[in-house]
Amino acid sequence: MANDGNAGQHLTIDSEKVVTFPQGIPGFEKYTTYRVYHKEENDFRAFWLESCEEPGITFAIVDPVQYGLGYSLELTEEERHLLQAEGAEELGIFMMLSKKEEGGSSPALNANIAGPIVINPRTRLGLQKLIRRADVTTMIVQQK
Repeated sequence: MANDGNAGQHLTIDSEKVVTFPQGIPGFEKYTTYRVYHKEENDFRAFWLESCEEPGITFAIVDPVQYGLGYSLELTEEERHLLQAEGAEELGIFMMLSKKEEGGSSPALNANIAGPIVINPRTRLGLQKLIRRADVTTMIVQQK
């Protein structure tokens, strides 16, 4: 294994692009192509992954550095090959968000740092890297 991705390199994904996840996203393996977009009118700095096969399946992803998180991860040779990565500097690491309702008036968003989304913007290939040792999520609450 080699250290292949660093959060915070501020790689961007062009809006309205399609990213292919050859192995799908765990739990959604049969959906492999996702349209990536950003809603400009939204103050929330997130990208959206919308399944091209089933548009009702949409995930929010964010750059972890925007929320004070920086971490690196190791990709296997197989994962680097799948992403067609020539170097770590071309990979973007993103956290997938999920909404959690907790009795309050504002829903909390949980960031899954144990399952980052890794995307190669050059090849438009992606994967979700499952980190077995991580047992932490970071709560993000959007202020109004």
